[in-house]
Amino acid sequence: MSQAEQNQGGDAAQPRDPKRRHDYEGQAKFERGLLRRLLELILPERGLVIAALILFPLVAGVQLVQPIVLKQAIDGPIKAGEVSPLAYYAGVYFALILFHALLQYVQAIVMQLVGQRVMKDVRTKLFRRVVTLAPSYFDKTPQGRIMTRLTGDVANLNEFISSGLVSVIADTVLLLGIVAVMLYMDWRLALISFALVLPLIGAIAWLRGRIRQLYRAIRNRNTALNTYLNESIIGMVIVQAFTREERSASEFKERNYGVWREQLRGVTLSSSLSAAVQLAKVLSLALLFWAALTKVFGITASLGLIVAFVDYVDRFYAPVDNLSGRYTILQTAMAAAEKVFTLLDTQEELAQPQDPTPVPELSGAVHLDNVRFQYATGEEVLHGVDLEIKRGQTLALVGATGAGKSTIVKLLGRFYDPSGGAVRWDGHDLRDFNLQDLRRRIAYVPQQTFLFSDTLGHNIALGPGREEQAKAAAEAVRADSIAKDLPEGYDQLLGERGHDLSAGERQLVSFARALASDPELLILDEATANIDGETEERIQQALETLLADRTAVVIAHRLSTIKQADQIVVLHKGRVAERGRHDELLEQRGLYWKLYRLQSEEAA
Repeated sequence: MSQAEQNQGGDAAQPRDPKRRHDYEGQAKFERGLLRRLLELILPERGLVIAALILFPLVAGVQLVQPIVLKQAIDGPIKAGEVSPLAYYAGVYFALILFHALLQYVQAIVMQLVGQRVMKDVRTKLFRRVVTLAPSYFDKTPQGRIMTRLTGDVANLNEFISSGLVSVIADTVLLLGIVAVMLYMDWRLALISFALVLPLIGAIAWLRGRIRQLYRAIRNRNTALNTYLNESIIGMVIVQAFTREERSASEFKERNYGVWREQLRGVTLSSSLSAAVQLAKVLSLALLFWAALTKVFGITASLGLIVAFVDYVDRFYAPVDNLSGRYTILQTAMAAAEKVFTLLDTQEELAQPQDPTPVPELSGAVHLDNVRFQYATGEEVLHGVDLEIKRGQTLALVGATGAGKSTIVKLLGRFYDPSGGAVRWDGHDLRDFNLQDLRRRIAYVPQQTFLFSDTLGHNIALGPGREEQAKAAAEAVRADSIAKDLPEGYDQLLGERGHDLSAGERQLVSFARALASDPELLILDEATANIDGETEERIQQALETLLADRTAVVIAHRLSTIKQADQIVVLHKGRVAERGRHDELLEQRGLYWKLYRLQSEEAA
């Protein structure tokens, strides 16, 4: 199977629709209730949240007392010209500043703990959701989009929880306290000081919708940028082999410019909010001084009261300015939350039965019963296929690219479910089994071997407690020679995707991995296609022993490797065209004979 086929999910997978690549995921679905769902993420940390909520009024209270101390000092000893009492007021004011700093420190630690724990839990939930999704989801979803969900979007949620949320609550408590104290001290001066608050709220509301749409656009552009970057890194060999560096850099620059342009618009809107708040503060102070100096409405204010009001107005508009900035964080978090909750709520997975049938040991056969299949947006690729793989026998699938070979083996491993008919295990429909229990009895060797950034032994065992089986399997397929050539043997840490091994060695490791699980059904998807002659000879010698009395399905690229198969099935355009043993098919002088003759001529 070609790399293009693999990327698209099989021989004739559906094409991707580029117009859908930048769609807003769940835009309408999550317009309401987003904040509620964000708060639900925090509920498991309710103990820390309660501690933070207790700290909020304490922090606000300490700040509210400071201007009162200033007023009393100015209207008391300073007005009377007494110096000695000032030391007392200075000490109280300094103590309040220290206490405020201590409370803010504890509050920051508590909320950072909440944010980090929530981020950990969300990442875990997202990853669990990703690993349970059906392969059809990954056929149409770019890898960069998934990576953005698990990294950038989760980080934005963390910033909102650990910084944005605590500031919103703390600033709200402080604002209410300032309003109450100022109204108590002089309600007329307070109302004049707050005269511009309502127009400011109107300006913020006017900008709210624009900021929300903007930050949703920023998230989509970041996703597109990460997707392109991921594809470019994976395909770097092709980029360099076809001297596409300049064009790739130009396309990346274009996408990067789109992100920059949207971010600049966001900075402009955020700065507009901040400027509006600062303007409102300056004008409010001007109104305050005008009212105090002109004694309008009969207002008489002492110097201490005026200083206290100036301090309160400054403290009032500081959190308002913060709230405008935190609103930006909130919108970023909302845009990220839409993406995160869309992924968490994705239901594209293979259905699990509520009362699964225990998977019996294979004693009869695996049967494809009038199986039809089509990918989500593609044409039907299998048209009523009937196949029987008897226990202990090897069935080989051959045919041209797009004939349906890889689709069949993916149905056997239940990576997809048939559109019609059924795949049966000793007469039981595979959909009646628990998916994990079924796959524990099947080993799948793909054409393109994937190795993890782990030790050689762990790449074969793929689980604890299977070290001895892994070594035995490696010896059976002669992969133990790889361990002997490595400095640390089976404990040697392999590079990303096993790049420090040759293609043949990676395939041998994949063989050993499959055999270490002692499967009841072994599936080899063109497993010898990328192996050199010497390595192929080693594998062929091992396979004669390993496939004995083992049920196996082999997709054959080289027909010379399947001469001893118990049954060879020739597929043509999604249908079974021929079936039989090697010699029988040659005698029929049909499609198999033509394929075999063509390969023989090429080999000659």
